[in-house]
Amino acid sequence: MTDFDKYNLTEESLFTLLSLSTQITQAFESIFDQEDILNSEFEISQFNYHHLLNDTIHDALASQIIIKAISFIDEWNNYFGVKTETKDQETILQIKSLTKPAYSALMAWKEMNSYRNQALAHNHRDKYQKNIYLQNKKFDAPQTDDELLLVAFCIHKMSQVTSLFFQDEIIKIINILEKIIQENKNKNKGRYEFNNKCIQKIKSIDKDITNSFIHYNFTNTLLDTLRKNNSNI
Repeated sequence: MTDFDKYNLTEESLFTLLSLSTQITQAFESIFDQEDILNSEFEISQFNYHHLLNDTIHDALASQIIIKAISFIDEWNNYFGVKTETKDQETILQIKSLTKPAYSALMAWKEMNSYRNQALAHNHRDKYQKNIYLQNKKFDAPQTDDELLLVAFCIHKMSQVTSLFFQDEIIKIINILEKIIQENKNKNKGRYEFNNKCIQKIKSIDKDITNSFIHYNFTNTLLDTLRKNNSNI
């Protein structure tokens, strides 16, 4: 067994929850160019809106908050305390009891999964195969920036309480992760070789498409010329 395998089921679930929580927090803070909104008093004057923020980046980060929030909820409901270590069940039940207000706020949106599946992750079609945007379909899911704040805050608090109960386990996970990161850094040479392969593949694809397009244009031009000549005969 390697060092990377030396974690139990609870520690694995803790890492999943906290990594998703961190990504949600980073996405929300990136939207508002603000480092500590979730620990502030949420006064409007404290928000430092980034006037040059591209709408596309905003939408992408907002989408990631929803997608990762649903992943967090899935881990929370179906793994954390369900498929984790038996010895940790009582502690996890206590955590879930303490964080119930935050969890209940998240579950108040009844169509988060449908919104994720139909609007964010797949091809914008509902169960009837109709495009949701052409129908102007509305979802009971977080839509506005203040609702995204609520989502991010709830998950932040759930993770915060969880961390208080599992401090030693989290330190252990961080140490394992640092070893993995260091090992990946030591593989930089392979990464650059992979990049070179990608570049060569890109060039090959570009060349093939260009040649096909040239052949297509040449063939069509030739056919047009033949048609014109035939019409003049």
